[in-house]
Amino acid sequence: MTSKSTLDPNFITVINLLNENNIPYWLCQGTLLGIIRDNKLIEWDHDIDIAVWSGVVEKKYITDLLSKANFKTKEAFMVKNDVIYFIKDGGRIVDINFYQKIKLKSNNKEMAYVEWLVPKNIFMKLIDAISTADKYEGKFKKLIKIFTFIKKPIFMLKKLFIKIGLFYKRSGYTAPVELFQNTKKIKFHGLEIKIPSKTIEYLEYIYGPNWQIPKKNYNWQDIKDSPSTVWNRF
Repeated sequence: MTSKSTLDPNFITVINLLNENNIPYWLCQGTLLGIIRDNKLIEWDHDIDIAVWSGVVEKKYITDLLSKANFKTKEAFMVKNDVIYFIKDGGRIVDINFYQKIKLKSNNKEMAYVEWLVPKNIFMKLIDAISTADKYEGKFKKLIKIFTFIKKPIFMLKKLFIKIGLFYKRSGYTAPVELFQNTKKIKFHGLEIKIPSKTIEYLEYIYGPNWQIPKKNYNWQDIKDSPSTVWNRF
């Protein structure tokens, strides 16, 4: 049984900061899935997914708040994103998703979306990894760190690819605003957390009707036909 003391330390720190500062947030994506389905954070998940409304919560405020708790921050690929990644040794990466709202022209339905940038292909993924080789913490960490000595020229190459639009593609999640327009508080191993009021409906929309079946090899990038996955739609 998981206790508060055995939860991810970065998860505890960030949730406490958000609660203490009365920041309106909700847990989303894989983090919410693990809590509801398994009553724990998914073991093979490498990050913590937290959402806020863009415009209601400012990026600078969140960044300053977490920086005071010794988190390092960066926006992926040196380009403006709806997601900021917070890194601190000893725990998982914390992803703060700044959701925006848009009305569909087809039916006037209000949708929420968050988008970010991902490398277009394996070659671009390698370029990205080597450009930050000394800080890389991915699957092939030991191999990538060998290339630290060439990270500066690779970093310049990456900047060039970004400038001419070859490096990345936009992706993300979208869902009806009504699924997390309202939130509720629950206790999770002694920690008070906020989740969407329509929890089950949200999880079904994101992961489908079989969301309760664990998929260790799940990759959101493979679910291109899901209504919740954004691929260059904006």
